[in-house]
Amino acid sequence: MNRLLLLLLFISLDVYSFSMGDAINIAGRQRMLSQRITQTYMLRGIQPSAERHQQIFERCMREFSENLDQLAAFSEAAPIRADLQKVQQEWSAFEKIARQPVSKISAEKLFRRSNTLLPAAHNYVIRLQELADHKSAELVNIAGRQRMLSQRIAKNYVALFWGVSGEEGVTGLYEDLAEFQHMLDFLLQSPLNTPQITRNLLKTQGHLSYARRGFDAEMQISEERQIHVITGTTDMMLRNMDVITRQYTDLMNTAHLSAR
Repeated sequence: MNRLLLLLLFISLDVYSFSMGDAINIAGRQRMLSQRITQTYMLRGIQPSAERHQQIFERCMREFSENLDQLAAFSEAAPIRADLQKVQQEWSAFEKIARQPVSKISAEKLFRRSNTLLPAAHNYVIRLQELADHKSAELVNIAGRQRMLSQRIAKNYVALFWGVSGEEGVTGLYEDLAEFQHMLDFLLQSPLNTPQITRNLLKTQGHLSYARRGFDAEMQISEERQIHVITGTTDMMLRNMDVITRQYTDLMNTAHLSAR
């Protein structure tokens, strides 16, 4: 299906199936994807024989582009279209670098560009949250940001491993670990949590504790094994937070329907 047909399909479905909660969730995924794409780009250079990295890279590139089309077709967000255009502009520059053959030079450029695409994507989520004007919108935003943090943690670690980021990567890594823990504590205290959400948050806490052992060099394993453990564990954190974000989205959608 070409891009034009896909966009028309999204427009036709918008009235029936696309809510503000969905929009915040999808826009939040763009933050995560900016970091995951950069991480897998570097992993392709570190482990060029691993087909999985190429597959994840291509899937994430495709999803980011499709999400932009879907968000552009969301009529309720028309008042903040200029904010989405900034994301589109940043994505265009990012995509151009990401499509270059993998090298340390292009990885350094992509690393820096990922740090400008992310704020643009984050600002758009905040603007959607303001439009929604509902307490559960904040939970969708924060849980979605945790998805991003799991991948920015992995990105900074991989960049350090490959010698791409320097001191910036070290600082970012430990700041993100601290923020992830802080916001996890915040989510655990929400009175809106269901028992299922609380269980998933506690599961994520366990994965974070395990990942910290790798960052703090407590694991007696080789560097090659360590990068596998850390990227695998942050992927589990991502999957858990994705489930939790969708659970908060469902809460928001239910509240929106009840208010009608």
